[in-house]
Amino acid sequence: MNTISSNSEPVYGLGIDTGGTYTDAVIMDLRTDGVLAKAKARTTHDDLSIGLRKAIDAVLAYMAEETFEPSLIGVSTTLATNSVLEGRGGQVGLIGLGWKPEQGWDLGAKVQRFLPGGHDSRGEPLAMLDMAELERVVEEMVPQVDSMVVSGLFSTQNPYQEKNVKEMVQRKYGIPVVAGHELTAELGIYERTVTAVLNARLMPVLSEFLDKVLDILKARGLQAPVLVLKGDGTLMNLRNARERPVDTILSGPAASAMGGRVLSGMEDCVVVDMGGTSTDIAVLKCGIPGVSKDGSTVGKWRTRVEAVDMWTAALGGDSEVRASPHGGLLIGPQRVTPLCFAARQYPDLPSRIRETGQARFIHLADGRPELPGTAGRIARYLDEHGPSTLSQMKRDLDIILLQPLLKEMRERGYIGGIGFTPTDALHVTGAYVEGDVEAAALGADQFARVLHMGRDDFVDSVLDTVTSQIAEEVVRKILTDDLGSLPDDSTFHAIMAMLSGKRCCDRLRLNAVLDAPLVGIGAPARAYMTALERKIGARVIIPQDHEVGNAVGAVCGHISEYVDVFVYPRDKGYAVHSAFSTPIAYPTEGEAVRRAKELARERALERAMRAGALHPTVSITTEEERVVTPDAPGITQLAEMRVRARAVGKPIEL
Repeated sequence: MNTISSNSEPVYGLGIDTGGTYTDAVIMDLRTDGVLAKAKARTTHDDLSIGLRKAIDAVLAYMAEETFEPSLIGVSTTLATNSVLEGRGGQVGLIGLGWKPEQGWDLGAKVQRFLPGGHDSRGEPLAMLDMAELERVVEEMVPQVDSMVVSGLFSTQNPYQEKNVKEMVQRKYGIPVVAGHELTAELGIYERTVTAVLNARLMPVLSEFLDKVLDILKARGLQAPVLVLKGDGTLMNLRNARERPVDTILSGPAASAMGGRVLSGMEDCVVVDMGGTSTDIAVLKCGIPGVSKDGSTVGKWRTRVEAVDMWTAALGGDSEVRASPHGGLLIGPQRVTPLCFAARQYPDLPSRIRETGQARFIHLADGRPELPGTAGRIARYLDEHGPSTLSQMKRDLDIILLQPLLKEMRERGYIGGIGFTPTDALHVTGAYVEGDVEAAALGADQFARVLHMGRDDFVDSVLDTVTSQIAEEVVRKILTDDLGSLPDDSTFHAIMAMLSGKRCCDRLRLNAVLDAPLVGIGAPARAYMTALERKIGARVIIPQDHEVGNAVGAVCGHISEYVDVFVYPRDKGYAVHSAFSTPIAYPTEGEAVRRAKELARERALERAMRAGALHPTVSITTEEERVVTPDAPGITQLAEMRVRARAVGKPIEL
C-alpha cells in the first residue's frame, strides 16, 4: 500500500461504481472527502468494460490539466448480487461431510456427494474420513466442475476435516477449493454450505470483472492499489476479493449508504438511494449502517454473508408506469427501457407511438442465443419489425398462449419492454434531460388521454405517486426495524397509504414524522425526495454530488475484518472453539475466555492486514448466555460465550 506523508497536498482517490443502470466515477481528495470531478455512463450489461471505460475516461478528462496520480482506487459493483439472482457463475462440486440435505434443499452445486465424517457440537468427530473413498469421489467430480466446496457438519467447532479435504484436492488437482468454516463461524449447515457454494460460483465472475478493471486502469497509467467494497460497507484488497467474492454481495447498496454519510456529513440519518432499478434505504447510527446479523438473503438463497441491512424496493427511474384497473397509477415492479432512451436506439419510435396510439412496446434483447420453436418465431418477428405492441403481435402471429410465452422470454432476458417511466416524466418537465423528450411527451399524452387528464396533470400524478411510494417504503423500513415483520392485509396497507400521503381519511389525519434526517442520493433524488418533507415530516438533505454517491462510497471506506471465537463448558472445564484449530481445553472459565480473546485478537489483526489495512486497531466484544447452576440456586454458570474481535484500519495514510 502507498504511504502518503502528511501535508496539505490533495490525496487523490478514484471511486468507481458499476450499478444496474449507470456506471459512475469520481475523483476525490481523500483528505477532505471533497469531490473534484465526476462522470456517469450507462452500464453496458453485455460487456461491463464499455461503460467502465466511458465513465473513467470522462472523469479523467476533467483532470487533464492536473497531475493526477491516485493513491487509492475503490470499486463497488452489483455484479455479485446480479450473478446470484440470475444464476450465473462457475460450475461447483460439493462434498458434504457427516450430513445429507433435507428434502427440497437446493444448495446451488452442479454435482454433490455426501460422505461419512463431520463433528458433533463439541467438536468431536462423528466418523473418520475414508480417504480412499474421498479421493475416488473427487476424481469423478473434478472433470465436471470449475471449483470444489467442502462443508462438514459443525466444522465451525472443529475445522480439521475440511482443512484435510481442501489440502488434498488442491495438492492433487490444483483447482480452487472453498471450505465452509472459512467464510463464517455461524451455525446452520444449509446457510453455511450455500454461502460456500455461491462463493465458489462467483470466483470466476468477479475475477473476470476485476481483470477488466485492471486492464482499463493499466492502459491509462493508473497503478494505485485497487480495493473492492464489501456488502458491509468496508473495503478489501484484490487478493481477498478474488478469494471471497461472496462478500461483495450487496456491495452496491453498501456504497450508497457510505456515500450518503460522506456527502452529507451526517452520522445519524436515513439514506435513500433511488437508482434506475430500485430504491435502497439504510439507517445509519454513529456513521455505521445496520448489518444483517443473521446473514443476507439474495433471491432464493439464505446466506451467512454479513451485509448492510438495506431495505430494497422495486421502484426506480426505469420502473414501468401503468394505469390501475381501479383508477390511479401503478409504478413498478417491472423494469422497462424508458421511451426517452429507447428512441435513441429506435429513431422511429415516436412515429410508432403516434401510429399505434400506444406507449408500451416489446423489443428483442441484444446478445440473445438462437431460439428454437415458437420462441424463435417471435424473435424473428421482432427482429424484422422492431419494437411492437402486444396487440400487433397478437394480430400478426396468431400464437395460442402468447402472453405466457412472452413472460417466460422476458424472464430469460430474450426480450425486453419499452414503456413510460418516472425518467420519462422528468424529461417532460425538463427536470432531467438526457434522452429524447419528444418520445417521452408522446408517451405522456397517450396515458393522459386514457386517464382523461391533461399532460401536465398526468406527469404531476406520476411524480407524486413515486414520492408517496418512497415515503411508504421509508416508513415500512423504520417500523420493521422496530417491530419486526409487518402485517400483510388490506387494512394495514390502507393505513400505510394514509401515513405516506397516498390516500386520505375524511375525519382523521395520520401524519408520520421522521426524527432522523433523510439523505437523498442518486440522480433523481432532488426531483422526488424534497417532497418527503411534506409527506412524512422529514428533514431532507440532498447533498452536492448526490448523483454519484455510490462511487463516493466506494473509495471513502476503511478496512475492517472480524473474527468470532466461542467458549463452551466442557466436562469439568471449558473449551475454546474457533475456525483456526481443534477445540482447546482449559480448566477454568477465566483461562478459556482470556485465550479466546487472545486468539480472536491475533486472527483479526492478521485478517485485516492481509486485506490491506495499515496500523489496524482491535476492539473486542463479548456476548454470553448463562444458566442457573442446578445444585446452587442463585449462582449462574456459562452456557456459551461469543468473543468477537474487530480490527479496523485505513487503506492508506493521510
